[in-house]
Amino acid sequence: MSYNQTRKGHRALLVSTIITISAMLSGCSLLPQGEQSLKPPLIKPAQEKIDAVEVKKGKIERVFFGTATIASSEVVPVFYKDSGGRLKDVYVRQGEQVKAGQLIAELETGNLNMQIELQKLNVERVQIEYNRARRAQADENEIRLRQIDLERETISLNSIQQQYDAARLVAPIGGVITFLDEIHSGDGVTGYRPIVNIADPNQLHLVYESEDKKDISPVQINMDVEITIKKEKLKGKVIQSPSGAPLAENPEQAERNSKRLLVSFDPGKLEVGMGLTADIRIVLEKQEDVIVIPRSGLRTYMGRNYVQVLDGERRKEVDVEPGIMTSTEVEIRMGLEPGQKVILNN
Repeated sequence: MSYNQTRKGHRALLVSTIITISAMLSGCSLLPQGEQSLKPPLIKPAQEKIDAVEVKKGKIERVFFGTATIASSEVVPVFYKDSGGRLKDVYVRQGEQVKAGQLIAELETGNLNMQIELQKLNVERVQIEYNRARRAQADENEIRLRQIDLERETISLNSIQQQYDAARLVAPIGGVITFLDEIHSGDGVTGYRPIVNIADPNQLHLVYESEDKKDISPVQINMDVEITIKKEKLKGKVIQSPSGAPLAENPEQAERNSKRLLVSFDPGKLEVGMGLTADIRIVLEKQEDVIVIPRSGLRTYMGRNYVQVLDGERRKEVDVEPGIMTSTEVEIRMGLEPGQKVILNN
């Protein structure tokens, strides 16, 4: 085959290939219109879910709740005034009912009893001599000497008797022993340190002890108290609160007073006793016919108090002045009107 014939064959093959490719490309444009690739559908943005409440007027209370214990309002400590004596014995037990004048405790007195009896005899002897001198119409100096002897022996008897009486502690009132010191026979006593406390069970009040003084700091004297004992409702009054507690030089007593409430009450016909518990409810603040919203609607930022309200479909920030607050609600004194819708802070 000649060179020219070979070139003509290659050219014919190339032309045939180009025609075939063109036909294939043109065939693509002949596909039905419905079989073209579809565009992805447009996704509608989800609408924001807004949790809002309508502003209304109502009542709001800030209330203190607690559990108090019934205790005696008259508790008398019984103690020795002087230090240094040795305890002979304590004759009562904690929880025991005692009578006024009953012997509580006694110090070692040695032979003081015998000294008293001997001194009584001395007083009796000089009394007889004094009476004899007067009956015998002795001179004035003789009678006076016998009188001096009688006075001296009487003073000595009284002194010994006072020592003996001071060694014996007796109950100043009738009641129940609510405290008994851990002291034993032979131990030394400390002046003015109570050996026992006696509580009058007929004079009762309620005692509430708080773990944190901040919990009861808003409570004031003379506030009304709602008391529940054995499912019965009683009324009471705050008679001591941290702000009205008596001044105490003892730091421990001052600390106790800062965490204690005392409430007076009249049990009426209800049988109650020391140690029984009672639920107490004290209204600290109260307002009626005021704007109240959920606490979650109030927002605070760098000392600014505000709420978000719905203005059509938009949010709008409004500065407000809050009042009474509870764990779930807040009073709004300025900034809102009934009918507005406050957006809650979710």
